Parts: sequence; C-alpha cells; structure tokens
Amino acid sequence: MTKLYRSREGEASSVDTKTQLTTLGSETDPGPLLVPAGATRLLGIIVAACMNMAAATGFSAFVRLEGAGLPKGPETVAVLAGGGAVATGGNASIPAQYVPLDLEVTPSNEVLIFGEMVGTDVGQVSFGVTLVFEK
Repeated sequence: MTKLYRSREGEASSVDTKTQLTTLGSETDPGPLLVPAGATRLLGIIVAACMNMAAATGFSAFVRLEGAGLPKGPETVAVLAGGGAVATGGNASIPAQYVPLDLEVTPSNEVLIFGEMVGTDVGQVSFGVTLVFEK
C-alpha cells in the first residue's frame, strides 16, 4: 500500500460560514486538489487548528470535505472544541492529529476542503488539513 498526501490551509473568520481552504503556505494558488490517479481510498485526514479567542465562550470547528472526488457525498469532521474564560490574548489549539475515514474516491476528480467555525464567533480559526490517500 502506497500513501499519497495532498494539503491545504486557510482561515475562517465568520461564524457558521463554510470557508474553502485554498492555499498551501507560500503557494497562494496551488490549483485544484485532485484525487491522485490510481488512488482507491481516502484513508483519513491530518488536521491542525487554532482559534484566537476574541470572546470568552465555548467554541468548536469542523472540516468539511466535498466534491466530485467523493462519490458517496460530503463528509464533516469535528476537529476542535473547548471554552475560554478570558476574551483577550488567549488562544486554543490542537496539535496535528490523524482522523481515520476510509472513504471511496474517484481518481482525478476534485475534493474541496472547507473549514468552519461554529457556535460563537471567537474571531478566527486557522486550519491545516492533509488528505491521506491509498494507492
């Protein structure tokens, strides 16, 4: 089994709004994220996220996967949740973690990655997401 990796990152700054993750660090226009030719499954995602805590409240965040590269339809993964008692200068983060998925894919078709801050607007959520494909 060979593993192939495709990554995107970005920030969500509005609550309850899907924000497409379209950049890759210094690559501001890396093009569409396509399922690699010959890939058979999306084994999982590696995700890291952080919030800047502009409000003293509970918070959570999702990663959404959509597009023709996922023939069974979209998937949503909860990736961050917690709360803060102070609204100034704090942040919340998760180290990179692997979330197993085992999803069917359609090679050479696009997968769109979205980050979403949900619940209360805490300012901004930054996401780094890597898709792990099996070939």
